[in-house]
Amino acid sequence: MNRFHDLARRMNPPHASWQAAAADLTLEQVNYQERAGVLPIAFSLMHLVMTEDERLVDRLGDGQSLWTKGNYADKVGVTVPTVFRGTPIEVAERLRFSDLDAWRAYQTGVFAQTDQILATTPDARYDEVVFDAVPESQHGGYLHLLCGSGPVTMRDFLEVVLYHHSLRHLGELEHARALVGLHGVGG
Repeated sequence: MNRFHDLARRMNPPHASWQAAAADLTLEQVNYQERAGVLPIAFSLMHLVMTEDERLVDRLGDGQSLWTKGNYADKVGVTVPTVFRGTPIEVAERLRFSDLDAWRAYQTGVFAQTDQILATTPDARYDEVVFDAVPESQHGGYLHLLCGSGPVTMRDFLEVVLYHHSLRHLGELEHARALVGLHGVGG
């Protein structure tokens, strides 16, 4: 049995939920900001999908994200170039998109890329050590809570970066959808 295949199977429901959550959004809803200090839906979308794209291709792909290869910053028309862990709130809250269809194409591409990478990675890599110790930038986060001082295996890394991260931010996205008058999508 290849454990990457099992992870791909477990990623199907979160990916389907993210696709459903983005399908009925308007550009106005994606860019809506309730008030200062509250992030727009654009943040939840970009943070989750770019993290999955960047982190997965860095560890198991060719090292170049779909975001970069596809020139999606220009296609989507983002006002903030990235929103990874550590981006100050006052920067992240300024994120806006100008082309939602381009965003949807990127998101769909990233999820397909994840499926393809997980389907073709040999099981022998599942237990390899990714970090001897949890990186300082991850202290206080879920990876640190899971692994303590380390080491971090590929299994741990992917469990956090793909599965846990997707579910965590899906809840955030569902709450944000409620703020713009939409219903939830999870089951």
